[in-house]
Amino acid sequence: MPLSNTDKMLLAIELAKEAELSDEVPIGAVLIHEEKIIGRGYNLREKTGKTTAHAEIQALEDYNQRNHEWRLPVGTSLFVTAEPCLMCTGALVWARLDYLFYGALDPKSASLRTFLPSIEQGLFDHRFKKVEGGILGDVCGSLLSNYFKKKRP
Repeated sequence: MPLSNTDKMLLAIELAKEAELSDEVPIGAVLIHEEKIIGRGYNLREKTGKTTAHAEIQALEDYNQRNHEWRLPVGTSLFVTAEPCLMCTGALVWARLDYLFYGALDPKSASLRTFLPSIEQGLFDHRFKKVEGGILGDVCGSLLSNYFKKKRP
């Protein structure tokens, strides 16, 4: 039986919790194709010292390295615990992601929702087939706010 979108987001939440255990911002991401996880990642910026080591990029890299392919299979979904930033949104467009589901909104709106109108207007040669935010948004948002409360008391 296929997993629900809530169940898929719970997989990303588990990865976010792994990130937090490593003292990273708790964001996790899973790529799913035909009900199988084909890529997973969580924030690794502190550990790697890389600006680009966001959860979404790590999930793409996981897929890329195992499959030696930059393009995602048609019908691939990403479940990520926070709204993708501008960099990650661009990478997801270039990778040809079809379905994007995220948990917590970016309160600064410097990310997906800002960039989405340009994507939908055809500025690029790929468009997401579906974008949906707020899946377990309270849980995902709490992970982030609790993490930053500990960091900035």
